[in-house]
Amino acid sequence: MTSALLHTVDNTLLGLCGLGYFRLTRDATILERADYLAHYVRHAPQPRVSILDVGCGSSATLLWLQQAADKVASYLGVDRNVEGQDSRFENFPVSHAFRSVDLDQPWDFGRFDLVSCLEVLEHLVDDRPVFAKLCSQVAPNGRLLVSTPSTPFVARMGKIIPGFDRISPTQDGDHVRMGYTVDDFQAMAEANDMEILSVDWLSRYAPEELRESFHAQGAPQRLWQNLRRPRTNLEDAWVIGGDPGTHADTYWSIGIYMKRRGQPSNG
Repeated sequence: MTSALLHTVDNTLLGLCGLGYFRLTRDATILERADYLAHYVRHAPQPRVSILDVGCGSSATLLWLQQAADKVASYLGVDRNVEGQDSRFENFPVSHAFRSVDLDQPWDFGRFDLVSCLEVLEHLVDDRPVFAKLCSQVAPNGRLLVSTPSTPFVARMGKIIPGFDRISPTQDGDHVRMGYTVDDFQAMAEANDMEILSVDWLSRYAPEELRESFHAQGAPQRLWQNLRRPRTNLEDAWVIGGDPGTHADTYWSIGIYMKRRGQPSNG
């Protein structure tokens, strides 16, 4: 079966089965990040939120936002290739659009109440200019939400699971750096006149569970992994405002929620 046909079948099943199919066939960390974004949508200072999802991938976040549709004014998902997304989400109840973009090139989609960029920066050699562009898209009283691998977690698990801490010397789709720390994001925020509101932690994994997940790369293996060991404990999904000393090497990703400096923190 060709990749194009597989993509078509996947889109069809997603349209027919929705979240249930997505839960079974996707990496659990993707779903946890989508739920994490939905949390901040529900708690946004605006009554209804315009969202820019940078590096939207297969737009799992949009599926999750159906559960908070009354809080979403609009959703724009951007990535290098969003072909098929319009048909996948045809007649979806949340106002949405998709745009293809090379994040390394100049781009400007306007100003948004919530700009999200989840697990993207670690793939980019020139991450600082992209981070600056993310900040430029944040509306007055808006928020920026970013997540990346946590460097202490990747370093720790790389000693246990061969290849887990591998980085690529070129920008080829793999990670070009192990991850980020709180200090990394503090420096990036200050350089762009942003202020961190919360440091969060996503996807807690014990070594053996991570080993199984890391090696479940193909669709059949992923389906079997999700059936055999579903991640249903929300305490494993994400922690808002957790202590870095406790969580940085036990949670796969670090999440940073921030605002423009000088803007109110609430309301």
